[in-house]
Amino acid sequence: MSKPFSCLFFGLILVAFSCKKSGSDTANNDSANPIYDLVRGAFTVVPFDTADITALVPLGNLNPPAHTFPTDHMYFYCFTLLPSLPIKSPGNVRILRIGRTHYNAGTSSDHYDYNIAMGSDNSYLYWGHVSNLSPRLLNAVNNFSTAKCEPTYSTGGSTFAQCYLSVSLTASPGEIIGIANAKNGLAGMDFGATINGTGTNPLEYFDARSRAMMEAKLGRYDGKAKRTAAPIGGEINQDIVGTAQGNWFKQGLPRNPEDNHIALVKDNIDPSKQVISVGISLTGLPSNVYYFAPQPAGFVNRNFADVKTDANTYCYTLGLANFPFPGNSVIPSTSVIIKLDNSNTLSVEKRNCNCNCAPFLFTANKVTYTR
Repeated sequence: MSKPFSCLFFGLILVAFSCKKSGSDTANNDSANPIYDLVRGAFTVVPFDTADITALVPLGNLNPPAHTFPTDHMYFYCFTLLPSLPIKSPGNVRILRIGRTHYNAGTSSDHYDYNIAMGSDNSYLYWGHVSNLSPRLLNAVNNFSTAKCEPTYSTGGSTFAQCYLSVSLTASPGEIIGIANAKNGLAGMDFGATINGTGTNPLEYFDARSRAMMEAKLGRYDGKAKRTAAPIGGEINQDIVGTAQGNWFKQGLPRNPEDNHIALVKDNIDPSKQVISVGISLTGLPSNVYYFAPQPAGFVNRNFADVKTDANTYCYTLGLANFPFPGNSVIPSTSVIIKLDNSNTLSVEKRNCNCNCAPFLFTANKVTYTR
């Protein structure tokens, strides 16, 4: 989904935060201390009061170009008249890392926010885009005077500079560990879990009562469309080998940032719909999420999982988000054609005509993507 996400959520920052560790972190290396690892069903506290939660967006959200690929964490959305909401510890946790991100330094949108990771280096729960830390956590980081800082990088039209600090702090169930400030009536944050470097459903680590309360909120950011399909928490890795479905990287470019790439995947609210998530590399087509209803046969709007190395070219109409459900606002005189050249190479081109415009021929505007 685009629009509301762009102000608050840049989950690529969390990728850097969650995967990189200080070289001097040996004192907090918990590989031999599984007591700090996440335990399924152990957490008992929902981080916000459920009455304040408008929606919990499932895994797999798309917000290109920064999030061209399905996002590996969830998003809390809390539309509120309050100036801020407290963020509560989910249980008896060990906080192992706290990060601070500086956005767009020296510009009118210059600001900071925080990340908090709880668990061990092997498995942890995390919150991102925390507006402020609790006084105890602020005191512990000591203005990040001894933090490790990463080089500034850019994605989605913004710049980011991140510092993080290894700590070893305990927090009790329900203890306030941070604040989510309301901006234009919205308070929110990233919410995820990582197991051995891979994102997973954070709700699995809450008890049945807390999990049910949050699962009832899963859906579109405004709470008006729910996810009901399994897996209820959404999907991250949707690649199907030998088909067009999944994440594709523009040939010759690095995998990060995601801005230059493309994803042919399922919608994270209603996976019966499929989408083309476009970064900035497809000639003539603005970065956005484009929807269609997949077809089980033929060469128009074919299910991505059915597009194989069969020498055929397939055409897709492009629908923009238009509630009550995305995909029912088709862009006129526009289509995209794709061809799976081999299991690791995909040709894609935007055309200035719809799928009635045949034959489906590539021109010099073709862009090649690889797996």
